[in-house]
Amino acid sequence: MKFNFSIKTLALASVMGLGMLAPVYADDDETPLGEEMETISGSLKKLRKAETTAEKVELVQAAQKSAIKSLAYLPLIFKDLKDEKEKAKATADYKKMLGQTYVKLCELELAYLAGDEDKADEIKGELKDLKKEGHEKYTD
Repeated sequence: MKFNFSIKTLALASVMGLGMLAPVYADDDETPLGEEMETISGSLKKLRKAETTAEKVELVQAAQKSAIKSLAYLPLIFKDLKDEKEKAKATADYKKMLGQTYVKLCELELAYLAGDEDKADEIKGELKDLKKEGHEKYTD
């Protein structure tokens, strides 16, 4: 029996599966969410010193894995949301932002594979903007 799964199909299945997990609240650097976010941030910082395409791609792929893993957790501030409708909206927005981050990381990987450093720099700027927006919304 032959299975023909693309990376996108596998990622989508992973994301959908994680969406069915019970929420785990996490926020600071010592929590699972904090650790995954630190991996993303650290990987992007290490790109400055990476010299080869292979090194850059490896760092971006590590960040991609952490973005997917982050979907299993919710920021700590979600515990304070009493209105279930508001909590559902905030959860959907949080997952959307993580999805956008994952897509941008994939675009970054493609830019490195194409040897397009200008495009990679542009995408890194977009990732910084997403990080800032997420931190403004979902951290104390």
